[in-house]
Amino acid sequence: MFEQTLLPGFQMARSRYMDTISGLEENQLTWKLAPGSNSIGFLVRHLAEVEYRFGQMFFQTPIPDDVTLATIGPVKDEGIYTELEPLLHFRDQAFEHLMHALKSLPEEDWDIPSEAPIGKLTPREALGRLTYHMGYHTGQIGLIRKYAGR
Repeated sequence: MFEQTLLPGFQMARSRYMDTISGLEENQLTWKLAPGSNSIGFLVRHLAEVEYRFGQMFFQTPIPDDVTLATIGPVKDEGIYTELEPLLHFRDQAFEHLMHALKSLPEEDWDIPSEAPIGKLTPREALGRLTYHMGYHTGQIGLIRKYAGR
């Protein structure tokens, strides 16, 4: 069910994200639009962490023991996500983890609500929220890449 009905829309959003960060250079990871705003490196890390977190909250897949969630909640970008290769590796691992979680969820569980810190959502609703979240931050990254490098 997931792969026929929900995966295509999610993959389209994901492809827009991947296009937006295509050709990203390490020096761009610290770019921001304004002081106190989030950098590209922080946003890439945040998107990956949220994929892990949604897998846990809504898709019955625990976060791996070696994964730390440092960009979720009331946190400030401290400018520490400055190495491109480890960041992209973390992004890829998070997506792989999420896809496994999505594909493993039994069809009958897609409409059963789960209580989570962000509210009570079904996995179907959570995937919609995750897709929106990715699009929102993809837009931020696009604006940063367009204007911050000048």
